[in-house]
Amino acid sequence: MKSFSMHVSDAGSAPMFAALAKEQSDLPTFAFEPAATQVVDPETAARRYLGHALTSNSVPDFTAPSAENADSQFKVIGTETVPLTHTRTVKFRQAFHDIPVYGSLVTVELDDDNKLVSLNSALGEPTNVPPVAKISATRAASAVDKKGQFKKKIAGVAPRLSFYYEAKKDKWHLAYIFEDVEVTMPESAGSGPLRPRYFDYVVDANTGRVIAELPRTPTMAAEEQLAFDARNVQRTINVEKIGARAVLKDTVNNIQTFDFRFRDPNVNDALLPGDEIGPAWPPAAVSAHANAAAVAHFLREVVLRNNIDNRGGPMNASINCVVMRESPGGNQWFNAYWNGVQMVYGQVLNGNQLLTLAAALDIVGHEMFHGVTDNTSRLEYAAQSGALNESYSDIFGMLIANRGNPDPRQWDWRLGQGFARGGGPIRDMSDPASRGQPAHMNQYRIMPVTQNGDWGGVHVNSGIHNKAAYLMLVAEEGGSLVFTPDEVAAVFYVAVTQLLSRTSQFRDSRRAVVSAARTLFRTAPSAQLARRISAIDASFDGVGIA
Repeated sequence: MKSFSMHVSDAGSAPMFAALAKEQSDLPTFAFEPAATQVVDPETAARRYLGHALTSNSVPDFTAPSAENADSQFKVIGTETVPLTHTRTVKFRQAFHDIPVYGSLVTVELDDDNKLVSLNSALGEPTNVPPVAKISATRAASAVDKKGQFKKKIAGVAPRLSFYYEAKKDKWHLAYIFEDVEVTMPESAGSGPLRPRYFDYVVDANTGRVIAELPRTPTMAAEEQLAFDARNVQRTINVEKIGARAVLKDTVNNIQTFDFRFRDPNVNDALLPGDEIGPAWPPAAVSAHANAAAVAHFLREVVLRNNIDNRGGPMNASINCVVMRESPGGNQWFNAYWNGVQMVYGQVLNGNQLLTLAAALDIVGHEMFHGVTDNTSRLEYAAQSGALNESYSDIFGMLIANRGNPDPRQWDWRLGQGFARGGGPIRDMSDPASRGQPAHMNQYRIMPVTQNGDWGGVHVNSGIHNKAAYLMLVAEEGGSLVFTPDEVAAVFYVAVTQLLSRTSQFRDSRRAVVSAARTLFRTAPSAQLARRISAIDASFDGVGIA
């Protein structure tokens, strides 16, 4: 994918904006009456800006690729108002012959007057790929069904024909994309990290070869009452009372916590979410419930998002889950994850008692933010894009867990403290090497995109991007922080929800973070904006992400 970015507050983009504005005054499509841009709908305005930029000699690095004697088409996939930035984004997917290019994205950002704020893109150029499939969707589904050890529920999953770039072979394909295929693993699969419950499958539409097997599910009337959580800390929780009966349901934040009673969520998934919980409130349930509420408050108050789906949808969780083939016994299961619908929590032995993973707010924040990513950019859970998926969850898990402390220089940057083997943290964002992760691109580890290869090192190489976020959060000038934690949260949130696509790489995240910052702080004094952009550049330079 070829990336491009221009922003109205970027000095390097200023000549392009000036030239485009001059050209627009002579174009019929931009011959608005005074203030008429406010009357034009955002999609129309965005399409005009996009079409003009693609054909203008003033923007030489932004062109529409051609393939197989066909020009690029741009199909609108959504318009969104972004409260954080007071802008609107219109997103387009690139296509040829009405066939979309997988991972392509153009985001046109407009202000309240429908004036262009920024343009970000990732475009592909499928070469030597005829746009006609040689095999049927039924045959492609059969190829998926026969692939590997996974048992799949492929019936009823309708594939989408797309142009797909296979990076490993530097080759384009016409492919069938099967999304969100539910899978289970046979008992003979052995131990190891949790197998994701949903996969995307990519099948060559000419040969029937399965090109990629990509995990979708990352691993890992209100009344207030007081109850003790799994750390023996008294928490305030919202419960629902109907007459004399009470259940662990928060109608304010649309959260409910259930007890799965140490059943296997892979084998008994039809029984999820489990049993309703009433008083006395179990400490594990109190942790899951109160920490989910903390995540909901952060999303609503800091990044102005209405729950995971941004529509106020349910954020449910099940405690006391055990994937039996991965349990060392005693109802232990060291995992927690967002399964695309709800949270699932395991537990580990702490002394002579079980401790739920929901006890750690950073773990809860991490896993629930996977749901945000899954509802927005859908970063592909493999190699660099998968490491970004993990890193963004780490970043927000850390931001949520430390929300009460405005000075990141005083934070404990260890994630999941006490849950790693030996009682240590799972990761350390300030010192990735201390937990076996690389901290610089010159240490990047190329690993196979398989379960045993951690899907290309998604939990390994995330340390590089994590370190960049850490450097950004603690960046100083004259002894003062360049950013507040909420400002950093806003920057990374806009980047991952508005500017990244499924196949984005580390370099794309840098570009997106810079563009998001330019939009968020576009009304700040120029010197202040320059300091912030310089701090972002220094943070990514510090880990070798160019």
